[in-house]
Amino acid sequence: MSDIRKRVSSKGTTYQVRYPSKKAKSGYTYATFDTMKEAREFIETGRAHRANGEIRSTIRTVDQAIDKWLRICEKEGLNGRDPVTTYTLKNYRYLTSIITTYEWGKQIGELQPTDIVEFRSWLLKNYSRYLSREALSLLQSVLKEMAKRGHVGSNVASGITVNSSSRYDQPVTPPTVAEFQLLLAAADKLANSKNAQIASSWQRYRPMLYLAGDTGMRPGEYLALPCFNINQEQVKVDRAVERGGYKISVTKTRAGWRWIVTIKSVSG
Repeated sequence: MSDIRKRVSSKGTTYQVRYPSKKAKSGYTYATFDTMKEAREFIETGRAHRANGEIRSTIRTVDQAIDKWLRICEKEGLNGRDPVTTYTLKNYRYLTSIITTYEWGKQIGELQPTDIVEFRSWLLKNYSRYLSREALSLLQSVLKEMAKRGHVGSNVASGITVNSSSRYDQPVTPPTVAEFQLLLAAADKLANSKNAQIASSWQRYRPMLYLAGDTGMRPGEYLALPCFNINQEQVKVDRAVERGGYKISVTKTRAGWRWIVTIKSVSG
């Protein structure tokens, strides 16, 4: 298992990578870098495994690498994180089906950056820019994981991307306070409609608009919010609707778990 150690001396700060080596008597050898970024890249791109001559041959094809990567996502979680949700795994399976449709023509250890560029061209010819970007990003994650585990020498897809910006992109403009007040007024009017069915529906929907405006919560959070997580002063956010809308789970990240002090509480 490789690790990074920070070294501070009179000459400055360096970062030392310790990685396994069969050639060294201690079982480890070392490489020193000026920045943490360089040290991490040495490990993540598989250069540490290549320097030691330890490239495993159990993963030979892109399909095999993807199968292993999906199992890691489902059972272990990447980089020490929790396993992905059912919905996220479903999305991953769809994106990997795009990758495996491509005729690679080489074993995974033989791939070069030029092969990834050809794959990118194929994606852009057959899929939208959004799907092309997502599929290529996922392939990078697969190759990065395989490099870290010693199945390939390096992540040859590193740095090859589909630009997310477009000349047609429009900047996001949030509503003004006046516009949001008009939205709330419209919700009030609908909740008091003479049509009983409309009034009944908007008496349920209206509180969500007020809650969103008061707390800044995301739709997936306030749709999953239980009554016992609300009091006069604050709102507890500890769950969310998974993308797909069929299951309530924990928030997407640990940072999403939080208490929100309401505007009324602050002003009062």
